[in-house]
Amino acid sequence: MGKVISFINDKGGVAKSTSTVCLASYLMAEGKRVAVVDVDARHSCLDWAALADRSDYPTPLMVGNSNASVGSNILKLKEDYDFVLVDGMSSFVTSGRRDVIASIIKATDYILIPTRPDPIDLWALAELTDMVKSRQEIANGSPKTWIFGSAVRDHTNEWKEFIQAKEDAPFPLLNAYLPYSVDFPRTTGKGQSPLVLAESNNSRKALIAWAEEIKEIINE
Repeated sequence: MGKVISFINDKGGVAKSTSTVCLASYLMAEGKRVAVVDVDARHSCLDWAALADRSDYPTPLMVGNSNASVGSNILKLKEDYDFVLVDGMSSFVTSGRRDVIASIIKATDYILIPTRPDPIDLWALAELTDMVKSRQEIANGSPKTWIFGSAVRDHTNEWKEFIQAKEDAPFPLLNAYLPYSVDFPRTTGKGQSPLVLAESNNSRKALIAWAEEIKEIINE
């Protein structure tokens, strides 16, 4: 039986899709069987896979599903794959699609919440926090949930303030993060990830550190 990891945040532009394909690339490089469920309306993960396929790059199984039945779809995939990664939709509150996110949360083992390094973005997680904690109360603490920084500019006051605000965050904050770098759109726009870059590349190093921390926490 595999593990389900979902990237969820009601806010758009926080790198949910980028995070999904980067983790998928890392896990496939580790020899894992990976499926991706693309729930986002823009289907960025499906587009990424199409680009990868045309260039003969390795791709995970890709499934597009933005219906309230997506949870059942995820659980079926979990039977055949080591990891099922879910790219959650944005604006599920204003669009009235809480049912879709609730279905994902119910089927998920681990939730990762990508967040721009701004304390205000942490405060904006109230709706998702309520949904996750309501599920945790009746499911023995599952799904385990973490927040991580995306598009982070190192050594800035913004990032320092974000770190200081983590004590008030609703969930633990990962130590590793995805930095702000053109390497991410440049590689994912070709159906790849920064893993294809030189070993000395900082974006590649950051991606690996982030993925390894995720691997560590889900194996605890």
